Amino acid sequence: MDKQHLPTDAVLIGRGKQGMVYRISADRCIKFYKNKEHARMEYTAYRLAERSPIIPKLYEYGEDYLVLEFINGHSLKRTLENTKTISRAESEQILYIIHEMKRLGFTRIDIALFHIYIHEHTCKIIDLVNSYNKEYPVPKVMLKGLAKLGLLSPFMMHIKDLDSDMYLIWMDHIATRSDQYGDVFTN
Repeated sequence: MDKQHLPTDAVLIGRGKQGMVYRISADRCIKFYKNKEHARMEYTAYRLAERSPIIPKLYEYGEDYLVLEFINGHSLKRTLENTKTISRAESEQILYIIHEMKRLGFTRIDIALFHIYIHEHTCKIIDLVNSYNKEYPVPKVMLKGLAKLGLLSPFMMHIKDLDSDMYLIWMDHIATRSDQYGDVFTN
């Protein structure tokens, strides 16, 4: 499929560094890539992780596009911006995503908040291009996103209760880069 053969009712729903995403039906979207290598890398990531409940279904692959499950929900970033708080349940979902990324063998254990979608009390992640080719053992993009929203401290309090080992690793990372995260407690 190419852009000229999109359904007439296709709707542009996203545009980013890698390309554009159109909703093409009630349950599918198509992502067109500027760089064919990015399309190949993301296809590989989707195939390696395809049985995970956090990964949208992959329906079709072309040299510069993927047809994926459309997630009818809101990004976690948008939700947190609206509520201006982070619940223990949301923190548990984020922690589940991080553990699932590790289980899947991702080398980039990180996800931007706007790439986490919540639908019917479940989370799915999008943008897997660098999941297996960059190394981020700590979710620094996610932690920075929470810091920008002023929610890093309450999030870390939830993590302290939910996974004390992860809490210590992340707090060590935050403490050594306090200029990037602002004034977060250090106990």
